[in-house]
Amino acid sequence: MADYPEDCIQYIAPKWWQEDQNNTLCRGALIETYVQFHSQVPLQLVAERSDPAEHKTAVIKARPLDAAGRRAPAESLPVAGLPKLQGAHCYITNRAKKRPCIILGAVDRKSIDRSLIRGMIKSSTHQFFLVAPFFSVEQAGRGGYNPEFVERIMHADYRAFFWDILPGRRGHESILRLDQIQPVGLHHQAYRHLGYQLSAEARAVLDEWLDWVIYSRKSETINLFRELLKDD
Repeated sequence: MADYPEDCIQYIAPKWWQEDQNNTLCRGALIETYVQFHSQVPLQLVAERSDPAEHKTAVIKARPLDAAGRRAPAESLPVAGLPKLQGAHCYITNRAKKRPCIILGAVDRKSIDRSLIRGMIKSSTHQFFLVAPFFSVEQAGRGGYNPEFVERIMHADYRAFFWDILPGRRGHESILRLDQIQPVGLHHQAYRHLGYQLSAEARAVLDEWLDWVIYSRKSETINLFRELLKDD
């Protein structure tokens, strides 16, 4: 496993990452999945058929969505591959890339009593779990993360960013984006386990960090870590 420098919060834990040969799908597990890159303004995907008699081809347009305004009307005629939308539904498009992610919440595999969902649309009860994506320090953007910014992240200056070194062959510096938490489907094709998970001590630290992200509450651990850096 990685040797952490003394000026990062991982240094206070006796062990941060640990191997998991059973590939357990649990809170703190490291997986790989396709991550959506959300833009500041969402883009609506609109399909327009130029020939009413041809449903296999269409002109696809991306238009900005304004939450305070009206969305563009959906296609008037159905297009193959894009089921016709009902009501106020619309398609939104995002870029995506396969990235390492950490599972943040408990993974619930409990099946739902079929008598309770009989006649319902299957997608309304599909199960998901929550992850946050890692971005390589060297690969973020065109020139990577600014080294001074990375140092500030290491020193817990920004709650939405969490510095770490990924285990195994991905052993490089990465930034965990805790402001980009997103769901992953509980289906074996939706993710790939990478054979590692956080130790119990590491999960406790990350839980405290999430408390800071969600509730603006800094824990004693984070405050103590920052005070120790000031003393140095």
